[in-house]
Amino acid sequence: MQKSLNTISLIGIGAALALTPAMVLAQDEAAPPPAPEAAAPAAQMTPEQDTAMQAWPAEKQAAFKAWPAETQAYFWSLSDDRQKMFWALADSDKVALSQMAEPQRESVWAQIEARMMPSKT
Repeated sequence: MQKSLNTISLIGIGAALALTPAMVLAQDEAAPPPAPEAAAPAAQMTPEQDTAMQAWPAEKQAAFKAWPAETQAYFWSLSDDRQKMFWALADSDKVALSQMAEPQRESVWAQIEARMMPSKT
């Protein structure tokens, strides 16, 4: 039962994250397009972050290294609980979340936390 609820929650979170960029684009249509940028190098990690990453399984390390530098840096800014939830998101959702403005990001995190945290009844 819990596994099904988590799956349904992840689908809902994915849908919310998928729709958020569309809403942002609709609001920002009048803004000039940003200049194209060269691919950013991997984010700089502290020795503590590098040590933590080295303890991960190889597939998790490879997934992390495949994220854009902005997403990698955002991951390290999260609390431990949010880092765990971040891993449950699709990579496209991780990137979208890392590129959002802070107010939108917090709104999405409220939805993610509400769906992923077990209900206290």
